Amino acid sequence: PAKKAAGTPVMECIRQTNEVKIESKAIRTSRVLERLYGLEGTLALKNFKRNKRRYRSIVLSLTLSVVLFVSANVFGTCLGQIGEKSAVEADGDISFYTSEMTENEALQLYDQLKTAGGVSKSTYQAVSTYTCTVNTSDFTNEFLDSCGEDSGIDRECDTAELKLDIQFIEDDIYQGFLKSLNLSPGEYNGQNGDMIVVGKKMVDSEIVDLFKDPSMEFTLGTASGDQTKTIRTTFVDTYPLDPPPAEQSEVRDYVLMVVAPYQMKPQFDPLSAPTKMAFTFWSDKPGQSTAKMQTMIDSAGITASYTLYNLHRIFEENRNMTFVVNLFTVIFSIMITLIAVANVFNTISTNIRLRRRELAMLRSVGMSDRDFNKMMRFECALYGLRTLLFGLPISGILSWLIYKGMVLGGAEVAYTFPWSSLAISILGVFLVIFVTMLYATGKIRKENIIDALRDDMD
Repeated sequence: PAKKAAGTPVMECIRQTNEVKIESKAIRTSRVLERLYGLEGTLALKNFKRNKRRYRSIVLSLTLSVVLFVSANVFGTCLGQIGEKSAVEADGDISFYTSEMTENEALQLYDQLKTAGGVSKSTYQAVSTYTCTVNTSDFTNEFLDSCGEDSGIDRECDTAELKLDIQFIEDDIYQGFLKSLNLSPGEYNGQNGDMIVVGKKMVDSEIVDLFKDPSMEFTLGTASGDQTKTIRTTFVDTYPLDPPPAEQSEVRDYVLMVVAPYQMKPQFDPLSAPTKMAFTFWSDKPGQSTAKMQTMIDSAGITASYTLYNLHRIFEENRNMTFVVNLFTVIFSIMITLIAVANVFNTISTNIRLRRRELAMLRSVGMSDRDFNKMMRFECALYGLRTLLFGLPISGILSWLIYKGMVLGGAEVAYTFPWSSLAISILGVFLVIFVTMLYATGKIRKENIIDALRDDMD
């Protein structure tokens, strides 16, 4: 602007004869539009044609505001999904697990640990890991499509070997689980009863089934292969108690776990499968209870490898992190919205103030306040429609690019088209334009027409 002003003659700047340079044919409108819009609408349309530079600056300002608002909300939504995925929930406040202690040693230690101060509830479980061979034709297409070359599962092969866990839980918890599933306890208890199994895998933020049929038979074995055992299973969607976390070498990208009452464990002991004992405790004072348990373990002279940690503290940190992410998202969106509104308000009000003498001239030749308001409403509609014509497609494209950028960065997020943000933008654009027009034209109406025609802006 300074360079342009320096190159313009002084008298030309004072007279402002260089503000509008346009030929009459450039502002012609069709007779159809004149009949459709009326005089006021025609004047609004001619104003856009007459001064495209100011008109484009307002449309550009509004478009950028829409794009900023929608992009900020999409970015915030992605951050919210990342925060929610990182903040997991689990059963209990304190967890203990070991794979090097015998069953009797572990249960004796459990009887001691559950007496620690603050402990209000506790439970134990055992998780044994077996191998089983299944036909690849039994897999779902979704699961097969997700299996990479390093998964050990090949469509061309007739069979595949999987790891299968059996989670033995306390009998009362198992009975409550059967009741929640509306399953008959008589069919899922005893020597030859069916067993409950969960077979799932996370694929692109969606959980898919491993197998097609709702029930299957599995022949279990171990690495030694000395003995096998065949079980009949029925698939369900969940399990009642979180199993102990897997070691790094044991991590699998799928879940195939049978849930059974602890009374059935002796039936599987002859297979001599590797077993992990785990305890879960609920406490009113998790920190103090964990410290007391550690003292008990040290006093007992335990030499086997084990893990004892305060789940409550970890989950509290995750919840705090989720709160911070959500707070940042809200504040970020509010700041972007305020910046966009201030930008639009300043741009539109300034452009109307620059038309001070033009609007005073229309009033001086007899334009009533009703017609004047109608003309300004037409201008609002034209500003809004042109803004949405450019802003909505650009916002949609940018929302997709933000999502792809998050995915390429390693985040597991699902793309959701920003319908709500676009709807708010549409309403916001017309609201901001309308309010700004009311404010700017209201100030102009209060001025003396003669002063406005004689003088330029203050």
